[in-house]
Amino acid sequence: MRKLNSLKAWTLSKVLARSAYRVTMQKPLSHHFGLADQIRRAATSVPANIAEGYALGTRPQFVRHVRIAFGSACELSVHIEIALDLELVSPVAARELLESCDMLIKLLIGLLKKLSR
Repeated sequence: MRKLNSLKAWTLSKVLARSAYRVTMQKPLSHHFGLADQIRRAATSVPANIAEGYALGTRPQFVRHVRIAFGSACELSVHIEIALDLELVSPVAARELLESCDMLIKLLIGLLKKLSR
């Protein structure tokens, strides 16, 4: 397996986590602790699980953790949609986050397919 830093899913997941976390620190979302916390947890879970699975050093463990990261990326997308529906995040910020989520989900699906060969 390549170095972790060479995986596009890994690098995008870190960028997305930072962006999502920053959005949760802005009003009015920052005043809605439950949803902001869920966004933070889902966003940071993605790169953390990719790194953990990679570090374990076996293909089955890496696949398992990439699947968990995939689930967290999907969860993050839903939380952002809910924040947008509730007008707790700007449409521009939400659109950027959702586009990044979509790209990340596609990359994770591709990585899972590659690992399953």
